[in-house]
Amino acid sequence: MERRARRLLKRGHKTTLFRIMKKRGRERLSSGVYARALAKGDRMTKKLIDDAAWALGIGLASAQNLLDLEAIIVGGGLGDRLGQPFVDQVVEQMKPHLFAHEPPVVLRTELGDLSGAVGAAVLAGG
Repeated sequence: MERRARRLLKRGHKTTLFRIMKKRGRERLSSGVYARALAKGDRMTKKLIDDAAWALGIGLASAQNLLDLEAIIVGGGLGDRLGQPFVDQVVEQMKPHLFAHEPPVVLRTELGDLSGAVGAAVLAGG
């Protein structure tokens, strides 16, 4: 997403992403930077997020068609930072690509950045 944002900026598209990034002392675009730009109504950011939801929706639909999962958990930077609205957007993008009529349950992580550490601890203890 960052590479695409930089390309669009070079082509003259307007965005607040890089200003927010510098103001926050970041060297790369983070989920927090995207969230702030989205909250400010940045059109490029909205397009980047929409495209990410589209791509994730297609990928998750393919995984669902192959594996017939009971549930999918969406985490990571955007899933954690943008929350349920982003997950709902991903689910909507999944629907046209599913073999089944209804998508599986799609949840977001409850532990955010700690999910991996807690999962590893549970696995090690069990």
